[in-house]
Amino acid sequence: MSPNLTEVRNQLPAVQASTYLNTGSYGPLSRAAANAIEEENRQQLQAGRLTRMGPSAQSIPASLRAGFARVFGCEAGEVALTHHTTDGMNIATWGVQYRPGDEIVTNSWEHPGGLLPVYAAARRFDLKVRMVALDKDDDEETVLTKFDRVIGPRTKLVSIAHVSWKTGTVLPIDSLAELVHRHDGLLAVDGAQSGGAMHLDMASSGADFYAIPGQKWLCGPEGIGALYVNRERIGDLLQTYVGYPSLRNGGAYDETGIFLPPAGARRYEVGTTYGPAMAGMWSGLQWLEELGLEWVYERTQKMTRFTRETLASIPTVRLVHTPSYAGLTSFTIDGISPSAAVEQLAETGVLIRSVPDPDLIRVSSHFFNDENDIDKLRAGIEGLNGNGA
Repeated sequence: MSPNLTEVRNQLPAVQASTYLNTGSYGPLSRAAANAIEEENRQQLQAGRLTRMGPSAQSIPASLRAGFARVFGCEAGEVALTHHTTDGMNIATWGVQYRPGDEIVTNSWEHPGGLLPVYAAARRFDLKVRMVALDKDDDEETVLTKFDRVIGPRTKLVSIAHVSWKTGTVLPIDSLAELVHRHDGLLAVDGAQSGGAMHLDMASSGADFYAIPGQKWLCGPEGIGALYVNRERIGDLLQTYVGYPSLRNGGAYDETGIFLPPAGARRYEVGTTYGPAMAGMWSGLQWLEELGLEWVYERTQKMTRFTRETLASIPTVRLVHTPSYAGLTSFTIDGISPSAAVEQLAETGVLIRSVPDPDLIRVSSHFFNDENDIDKLRAGIEGLNGNGA
């Protein structure tokens, strides 16, 4: 039996305060997450933080890794806790063992959170960055053809978003993994717009590394994310930063510089993480699992499809058509710039955003949205003052 949508929305107060269509930037915080954050803060305030030391302090991180593993579709030992997607993409990009002249392949649609680590690593290790120029009208076959032209024997890493933050296009990461693995390269995936928005199965995806945040489609707090590292690649991905949590145990090092990491991906965790955020993320994930992750994904697809159909029926809207999608829909409106449209819609309580290069309006449709939200979006677009530049 499907969850009652009214009850679901009651657990997300922010979606009742506005027409909340910008989960791709920040998802609404659930009551489950907020209550856990408040309780953990209260405990720290009243009892102090020293009471959180010892074996019991590891229970929430261990549970959280297991929860993220169910989102990824992988084993808990393949998950490292991070602070955000960018953190995970840096760990993956910097941990690869490069040689001067190796190449990293990326594309023109990438978010800075994935792209800037590529640029920084290229500068540090004398690498060549090969940029694939994608167009918003490209279909899957065209995308693969463009990547196939540049992936070669010197390709050490392909860094790509699963879902484009600009156009909402779902990129074919399984096929891209096959291309890069054919040349013994690796695939790092930015899952900022996919983790929590669509079904993931790392066991069959071919991705070597996959980073997601907690604060977007998983409706959790900031400061928590996760990185999947394929268990077959853990030996290949070096620890760039290390600290106490990076050790097998607190004494697993000596004065010669030898140190022993844990067996799994936990070795990429470096230092203290804000306890209330971890508690909030864990409680938020439990709430989503009680709703049913597959229901969340199916509902997101349903609402995104309805959003696209509604927008396509508005004469002034020019939709970016994608062969497949998660929760993002991008478009333009005749006679008004994306930034002006977003500003005017915000004045009516409809919260969306614009993205640059190409300049587009972006709507996020998630499981908690309903047809009334999309009707308000439509009414807002039809009421725009079309002289905004």
